[in-house]
Amino acid sequence: MALPFVLGLAVGAGAVYAFSRSDKLKDKATSLFSKSKDVANTSIEKSKETVDEVKDTINATAACIKEKKEQQKVEKETNKEKKEEAK
Repeated sequence: MALPFVLGLAVGAGAVYAFSRSDKLKDKATSLFSKSKDVANTSIEKSKETVDEVKDTINATAACIKEKKEQQKVEKETNKEKKEEAK
C-alpha cells in the first residue's frame, strides 16, 4: 500500500530535480545528441565504404569466374580439334 506513495515521491523528486537543473540537462542532452549524430554519420560512411569494397570484390570474383569458364571453353575446343586431327 505504501509502494505507490513512495513511487510518487520518487517521480516528484525527479521532476523537481529536472526542472531545477533544466539548463544543464538541456546542454548535456544537446551535446549527447550531437555526439550521437556524429557517430551515426561516421558509421554510415564506414558502412558505405564497406559495401563498396564488397561490391568490388564480388565484381572481381565474377570476372575471374567468367574468365575461367571462357578459358575452359577454349581448352575444350582445342582438345576437340586435336582429337579430330589425330583421327
